Amino acid sequence: MTVIDADIAPRPKDRAPAGTAEQWGGSSLFTQTLALTGRSVRPYLQAGVLVVTFIEPLVMLLMFGGVLRVLGDTALPGGSTDMSYIANLVPAIMIITSVAAGAQAGNGLINDLRNDVITRFHTMPISRFSVLLARSLADAARSLYQLIAVAVLAALIFGFDPPGGLLGILGSILLSLFVGWSMSWIFIALAAVLRNGDVLRMITTLCTFPLLFASNAFVDPKSMPVWLRVVAEANPISYANDAMRGMVAGQATLGELAATLAVSCVLVAVCAPIANRSFRVL
Repeated sequence: MTVIDADIAPRPKDRAPAGTAEQWGGSSLFTQTLALTGRSVRPYLQAGVLVVTFIEPLVMLLMFGGVLRVLGDTALPGGSTDMSYIANLVPAIMIITSVAAGAQAGNGLINDLRNDVITRFHTMPISRFSVLLARSLADAARSLYQLIAVAVLAALIFGFDPPGGLLGILGSILLSLFVGWSMSWIFIALAAVLRNGDVLRMITTLCTFPLLFASNAFVDPKSMPVWLRVVAEANPISYANDAMRGMVAGQATLGELAATLAVSCVLVAVCAPIANRSFRVL
């Protein structure tokens, strides 16, 4: 072998130094996603970000707890009359928190595009889908922190002690987390298609407000106009609220849980391929 041939000869894989492209290329989707999720979560672990992330659910809890309580101690429209006001309110706050965190996933992807991080990822032999999956999981981790904060603050400030007990609270947190994660794929797909942060923020606002308030979270759909009642009854947030309130009350039904999980899975099945296909042509 000549000197030139030796210079261009490929390096054996067993001699590849740590962190090279060959090692990345041989890693599994799970390993890649775990590493990229850790990268996306790190900015959320800064002290200032943690404080702001903690304050967000506190403000919502105090605002809705103070404003809507004028309707009566046990009369939250759209809630169960068998539970206290705060037991009806907490699931609604949880779903708002998880959906809002999911909506941030699209903005996170846009920020990576602006910082040319995605361009660097495209030069590496890693799965493109792992980048998107890591983005969704990072914002789900942020949402989990906020959901736990909602439950703890509600217990400390308002005496939140639902009939479903700790299992009901944990179940509602996990279900809300899954719903928020599934909806994050809507905004990830929009980010991959639009690639424009300003447009994405406007669309996010237009999507999240109707989803959250044209539901049974705060108003009984029976009191709505006919056209709005149809929207509220078809709204996936309404299914999630019913299931979460059922778990908090200790009376969750299989039908409510199945409907919520089915709608969430359909969202992922539709939006994840769209996001992945659009992301490949970036």
